[in-house]
Amino acid sequence: MANKWALRAASLAVVGVTWQIVGSRLNPIFLSTPTAVFKAGVALVANGELPAAMLVSLGVVFAGFGVAILVGVPLGLAMGRSRTVEYLLDPYVNALYVVPRIALIPLIIVWLGLGIPAQIAVVFGTSVFPILISTHTGVRNVSSNLIETARSFGAGESELVRKIILPASVPFIMSGLRLGIGQAIIGMIVAQMFLGISGMGFMLVNYGNQFATNYVFVIVVALAVLGVLLTEMVRLLESRFSHWRQAPPR
Repeated sequence: MANKWALRAASLAVVGVTWQIVGSRLNPIFLSTPTAVFKAGVALVANGELPAAMLVSLGVVFAGFGVAILVGVPLGLAMGRSRTVEYLLDPYVNALYVVPRIALIPLIIVWLGLGIPAQIAVVFGTSVFPILISTHTGVRNVSSNLIETARSFGAGESELVRKIILPASVPFIMSGLRLGIGQAIIGMIVAQMFLGISGMGFMLVNYGNQFATNYVFVIVVALAVLGVLLTEMVRLLESRFSHWRQAPPR
């Protein structure tokens, strides 16, 4: 454990020193330095701009991601349990999954205008498919022996789903959530860059247009930290609900 953290600290130190040396020799429009980024970060926190933007962005991510879970998990279960539902929805899922969400932004502007509802719609569109597809795969991978055994003891469909299918699919569902939260953050940034007048995506565009590279780096670093924290939250949930799984050997 000590070696792991020592190696990470050494890696960060090497990258930071190299960045400082290279950045100090270049025009700050092209590459800022860690010290300038730190000062810009302190300024953005002190004037409240970054915390306020993070709150707006987190609200959009949680709202869109929450709706994606409410839609993706039940649809994935239904597609996994019913061939009819699968054949009905599969073409739309496959087609919409490969369409870049940015291509739908003109339609979203027409339907929802600019603002938070449109941003939530983009986040939903980017995060629902990993959840849906993982849930569908998880249901399809449940052992047929388990299902037949439960049926032989008189389990009905609802009891089968509640006591066998859902618990056995949890690892796949949680993997889908982990993939989905990353996609939700990407969707939030894209949405706020095109549809927002606030939030971290809007700040990114605003400072990019001013060639304020140090402020752009602050937002990028904040997004990276946000992504790691949200992914770790989902990973903790995964370990909570999948604690019975044996950890893979390393």
